[in-house]
Amino acid sequence: MKKISGYILVFVLTALISYLIFSENETDYVGYKGSTYYSSNSKQAHMILNRSLAEESHIAWSTGNHTASPVPTGAVGPKKYTDQLNGLIQNTDIAKVSHQAIKEGINVILVIGDGMGMNHMTMPIFMRIAEKINEETYFEKILNEGSCGITLTNPINGLVTGSATAATALATGQKSFLEVVGVDTNGYSLKTSLELAEENGFSSAIITDAGITDGTPAAFYAHIYNRDLENEIAEQLVDSKIDIIFGGGAKRFIPKDTRLSDYDYFKDRKLFNKDESVRSDDKNLLYQFEDLGYDIISSKSELLNLSDNTEKVLGLFNSGGLSAAIDRDIEITGEPSLTLLTEKALKLLNNKNKNYFALIEAGRIDWEAHDNDAGAVYRAVEEMNEILKLCYDEYNKNKNNTLLIFTADHETGGLSISYTKRSESNKFIKKLKSGDEWFSKTDPLLFENFIKLKNQKQAIHRGFGKVNSVTELYEWLNENLDYNISLEDAEAIFNTRQGYVKGK
Repeated sequence: MKKISGYILVFVLTALISYLIFSENETDYVGYKGSTYYSSNSKQAHMILNRSLAEESHIAWSTGNHTASPVPTGAVGPKKYTDQLNGLIQNTDIAKVSHQAIKEGINVILVIGDGMGMNHMTMPIFMRIAEKINEETYFEKILNEGSCGITLTNPINGLVTGSATAATALATGQKSFLEVVGVDTNGYSLKTSLELAEENGFSSAIITDAGITDGTPAAFYAHIYNRDLENEIAEQLVDSKIDIIFGGGAKRFIPKDTRLSDYDYFKDRKLFNKDESVRSDDKNLLYQFEDLGYDIISSKSELLNLSDNTEKVLGLFNSGGLSAAIDRDIEITGEPSLTLLTEKALKLLNNKNKNYFALIEAGRIDWEAHDNDAGAVYRAVEEMNEILKLCYDEYNKNKNNTLLIFTADHETGGLSISYTKRSESNKFIKKLKSGDEWFSKTDPLLFENFIKLKNQKQAIHRGFGKVNSVTELYEWLNENLDYNISLEDAEAIFNTRQGYVKGK
């Protein structure tokens, strides 16, 4: 009897604990240990969408956060540098090699795919195979021609890193705590590759489609104990002496209680000029940049009209991050693509006739992976491939004096592509020339279905954020995806979309 009573007590306690952990009255989270996986305010709608597409797309996500998965690193340039980036390496090795090259008068181009893991990188590779295109992607070209590295990204005291901490390791050669920017575990400033390049008389450029004060670009010029202090990071950017600065984040550069439309630089930028300053002081950093001799631009047309002999330029093309690559309809937004920003920056650097250091961040890979949006991730990685082409062409102009490295700060989302099992009646059957009959119930994701990923028209968050009914969502998804969404699926997604917040 006592034994039975004990079982009852354990059962009751277990039920109570489960209720406290998972009850929607107590917490907004669903899944194992709350936010480890998905919360109903952000990721659950994406989770149900991806499950609805699973039979056709086979794409799965394990989380909406960063993971400890290693990331790819490739490099071309003088072998004395690229040989150090083969095999299993630490992210700090990339900084050490960059510093060595800079000290020896070598141009360095570092391209970071924020959030880009192995599976993210292979999306355009599989796509070209699916489309029977023989020409290699530039990921493949660089990995095959130069070094092929697998990079560990962990911070100093754990396994899973953040962008600012990972970028600090990539920039300085030292690991540190989460959230720090350019400082060690004691809070002291670390020398970055960009700062070392400037000390050695190099020209410098930072290009990103995120905010220019976001964690990854900031780690190359700023030194502060927390990445969220972006207004202070913006002030440090003024003092950085970087020649070419292209990105977003304009709202951090104007005084409190003003809008971007109050300034001539942004008056015609209907996409974002109504946005207000997020500063709490009266500092106008745009005027400070002007006083230092910078041209200030904010649109694609101004970028195209910018003289290739421009010495210093600050380009702020959105109030926050730039639009997703999949959504960047330049006729509507007036935003330049990251590819165009890179092309212009390389021209400007070339015309200075001296060594240079360039950091290029494809930041929207991470943003779309946080949102578990495979179609938008594909387009962002494809854009990084376009950027690598420009950088590879630049490297080829001066192979003996240029080091081109691509890598990632971390993997985001636990992206995977897995097979599915078909029913007995739907199994694959084929008569072989040998006379045997091959059959299989395993669907490996046929290339004809994988190609559909490329046909997504908009980022999923755009639909999730604006539809007001199940019917609207059903129609929007079927219009913008090349996969079939049932009305039942649309209803399940809609019911979990309430209170939806974009992942990044």
